[in-house]
Amino acid sequence: MAAPVNIQAPSKTWELSLYELHRSPQEAIMDGTEVAVSPRSLHSELMCPICLDMLKNTMTTKECLHRFCSDCIVTALRSGNKECPTCRKKLVSRRSLRRDSNFDALISKIYPSRDEYEAHQRRVLERLNRLHNKEALSSSIEEGLRQQARYRSERNHRVKKATQESDNTTFSGGEDNGDARSHLSHDSAPHPRGQTPSEAGPSRKRPRVSDDGSGPEADSGSPTPPLRRHKEGPASEIELVFRPHPQLVHAQDYNQTRYVKTTANATVDHLSKYLALRIALEDRGREEGAGEERGAGETGGTAEVGEGSSLSNISEKQYTIYIMTRGGQFSTLNGSLTLELVNEKYWKVRKPLELYYAPTKEQQQPQQAPQQKSPPPQREG
Repeated sequence: MAAPVNIQAPSKTWELSLYELHRSPQEAIMDGTEVAVSPRSLHSELMCPICLDMLKNTMTTKECLHRFCSDCIVTALRSGNKECPTCRKKLVSRRSLRRDSNFDALISKIYPSRDEYEAHQRRVLERLNRLHNKEALSSSIEEGLRQQARYRSERNHRVKKATQESDNTTFSGGEDNGDARSHLSHDSAPHPRGQTPSEAGPSRKRPRVSDDGSGPEADSGSPTPPLRRHKEGPASEIELVFRPHPQLVHAQDYNQTRYVKTTANATVDHLSKYLALRIALEDRGREEGAGEERGAGETGGTAEVGEGSSLSNISEKQYTIYIMTRGGQFSTLNGSLTLELVNEKYWKVRKPLELYYAPTKEQQQPQQAPQQKSPPPQREG
């Protein structure tokens, strides 16, 4: 009978990863050196990848050496996932696992009281739920939307009420003393030149000047009911750019671009008069500077008298205001239109309102006569 032959099975070969091939061993700390470790990094080392809590009854896989809680990894294997949850290596059954009592001893050494650690974790979770609760966030958003809707309705109600009061004041005269005299004085008030009572209607519905009577409307002489100052708030401001008309303004004329910021209830006539006044003042300053350089006393005195009379003769009809429409055409603006109406009707964009100015044709001929008479005094000097 032949003796049995002992056949030795070949040993299993382990394939090393690149990390394992190139890693260098760490030197063991043999003295009393202490290494400071942050709680966050320590928690990542002691955390179970399945339940994301501290390891309890640690089990280690025999092949890939990953650690899990005993209940977590057993439940995962029973559910049919026969692989490591971390690296997806094959795990046949519980026989591919072993207990890691040394790691449990290390955890108990770091955290002697596990109940205290779990109580701290519960407090942290309660605080996170309180701060990041979806129900609290949704309720606060709904409350904010309700408040916005309430404020919006109140604001619309105030605007409608103010519009009704302005309409009543416009058509009935004074509201406080609704007698016939106030009604007649309101209707018989002098209108600015070039305006009809129907054209001045929109400008009267807007807020007026301040209590001290200052502002652009105080210069134009338009009727201002005293009740409007107390019942309506201050008017909103509007920015505009004054440019010379590219076709009607010549090179020898005043052709500077001006940037103006004024109230939205200012009319086109206010801008025309403001522009005429500014141009006259700048011309006066240039003439005074030229007179000082020449040093002519008598000529300067006569010039000052003429300049004073020219300032008193300034009118809003000296310049005409235009706006460019969509077709590239220039449309003449009525003097009674407010800047707010012009912005709503013609502009409708979120940038400064662009207007164009040019000397009025009727005003150009009277202005040329003084220019022809001015040279004789200079020749006498």
